Amino acid sequence: CNSKAPAGKIPNGSGYPMPKVAGQSQRAGADLAHCNGSSLQSCPTDNRIKISGYLNLLANTIDNFTHGLAVAASFLVSRKVGFLTTMAILLHEIPHEVGDFAILLRAGFDRWSAAKMQLSTALGGILGACFAICAQSPKGAGETIAWILPFTAGGFLYIALVNVVPDLLEEKNPWNSLQQILLLCTGITVMVLLSLT
Repeated sequence: CNSKAPAGKIPNGSGYPMPKVAGQSQRAGADLAHCNGSSLQSCPTDNRIKISGYLNLLANTIDNFTHGLAVAASFLVSRKVGFLTTMAILLHEIPHEVGDFAILLRAGFDRWSAAKMQLSTALGGILGACFAICAQSPKGAGETIAWILPFTAGGFLYIALVNVVPDLLEEKNPWNSLQQILLLCTGITVMVLLSLT
């Protein structure tokens, strides 16, 4: 067999030369490398990335629903507790929403679509607040608060213990670990001082 193909030709696997079109081999090589060289096998990576984006939106909607429950239940306790809870959730949500926006961009959404999807998840918070208000007992807010506040507090504890603490334990830089511990202590101190006033 002749191992050299004529100029301007490339071997096509069947022994016959195939005309070479400018840029075709590069695109084909990229596509083959992307799809593991199989024309019968679809590219699962893109599908997985897309699914991860939709799963993130679902999780964010549920998270916002619990935030709405917490805010509404806190205002049922008192205006002061409601404002404190709202401020705490806002401080938590600002970096959280930025991270979710980046996840959607990596999942294949364009900026405008990602912004619209993020905005739509905020409806979960409104639904949570409406649910807490509608679930208020005719006898007063006491019975409603008795189950909503423990439920939302348990959700926040779960997020902290499952998502935050493992990341803190994996930190290798002692200075970063010290900063994180100081910030945690500062947050706890602020909440204690506010509860005493």
